Amino acid sequence: MASSLYQEQDYYRGVYEAHPKEHFSPFRRDYARVIHSASFRRLQGKTQIFPCSESEFFRNRLTHSLEVAQIAKSIATGLNSRFSLDIDTDLVETAALCHDIGHPPFGHNGEKALHAKMLEFGGFEGNAQALRLLAKTEKKIFEGEGPIHSGKDNRFGLNLTYRTLAAILKYDKEIPSYIISSSGYPIKGYYLSEKMLVEKIKQHVLAGYSEGVLVGKKFKTIECSIMDLADDIAYSTYDIEDAFKGGFLDPLSMLNTEHKLLKKVQQQAELDGIIVSISDIQSVLRSIFEGIIDFDAKFTDIYQQAKKLANSSYLRTKFTSNLVHYCISNVELDCDKNCPVLSSVHLSPKVRKQVEILKLFVYFTVISAPKMNVVRYQGREIISTLFDILIASQFETSLLPEDVGEIFYAYHLDDQANRARTISDFIASMTDRYAIELYSRFTSSSAQSIFKPV
Repeated sequence: MASSLYQEQDYYRGVYEAHPKEHFSPFRRDYARVIHSASFRRLQGKTQIFPCSESEFFRNRLTHSLEVAQIAKSIATGLNSRFSLDIDTDLVETAALCHDIGHPPFGHNGEKALHAKMLEFGGFEGNAQALRLLAKTEKKIFEGEGPIHSGKDNRFGLNLTYRTLAAILKYDKEIPSYIISSSGYPIKGYYLSEKMLVEKIKQHVLAGYSEGVLVGKKFKTIECSIMDLADDIAYSTYDIEDAFKGGFLDPLSMLNTEHKLLKKVQQQAELDGIIVSISDIQSVLRSIFEGIIDFDAKFTDIYQQAKKLANSSYLRTKFTSNLVHYCISNVELDCDKNCPVLSSVHLSPKVRKQVEILKLFVYFTVISAPKMNVVRYQGREIISTLFDILIASQFETSLLPEDVGEIFYAYHLDDQANRARTISDFIASMTDRYAIELYSRFTSSSAQSIFKPV
């Protein structure tokens, strides 16, 4: 991988833009566009694990994305140094900032609720929505006489470079336009509406390589691989810190977890292709506290150290810092000599097991906790009701904001797929609080101000 990872066609955009006084790279321009976009700002009001209304301490989608970006940049910088590469850190950061930008309010439960409403129109999936948002629905650039004109979609979203769009394309799979499934789990991939875009992305990024370069493998760039790994590292570390602060977990409860819960973690890990034993899980849960808790001390001292870790901001910060540094230090490179662009990164087997175990442990102990189930039910109810109300308004006076209505009514009444997708786009763009407020205005008997914009 001594040659450059980038070529001229990587910098092309859907709509040509002339920048005669360019002071920074096309990838840095993409970074700036994401930072200044409304969708990126709204991430501050979207749930990560704990509802945004609970406390300013807990991470939201925005702070999580910033942390993923920093981890991703650290990984890229380390790889550049170790292997004499030229991975563009602006591009890696932009991909990380965008990795959750398509997620709806109320986390993955909001995603499932929208998916259920969109089954006959291609479903809903956060990664597919991220690509659609960046390349189409974010309000910056369109061609022609209007965003939608004479049935043609003229929107180009932020008009990012093809290489930047490639860096957020995690799943090289077209989602069926009609989904026959009651599982409730979204299909990971991209929508049919972005199929031609994905083909253009591949044409530009793989220009100059042989036609058979994708035989036997999926399209996923090295920057996307770094972003994906950074997300896993963030999930497996910072979510534990939030769980400590929220009182859902503490070190001693983790070290003395019931066997049936450990069995759940083991079974799910095996479904994900990772073979671990119960003792492996227990060993990981113990090892993450090394250097902070002295397990050779008396029980009373261990108890005090564990309690202090759960309650001390200084120790929690040290704890997560140690975990993140340990993971970044164990990143390995899989070089694709035939197509360096499609090289990938992964954690060493030992550390990968640790990351997967911690992710699953948090899922079963925190995300699936009864208190969180109440929040999940509320989120599903709000999104489902909003969708039903807004889609039904096409036969009456519109309840949509003017800019959304402009898109919605530009499609013919018979084009239910695009009309439903427009409603889905609108709901997915909402913050938790906005969705709750709009739901309340539609369903509450108490008076609401008509002067507050929709």
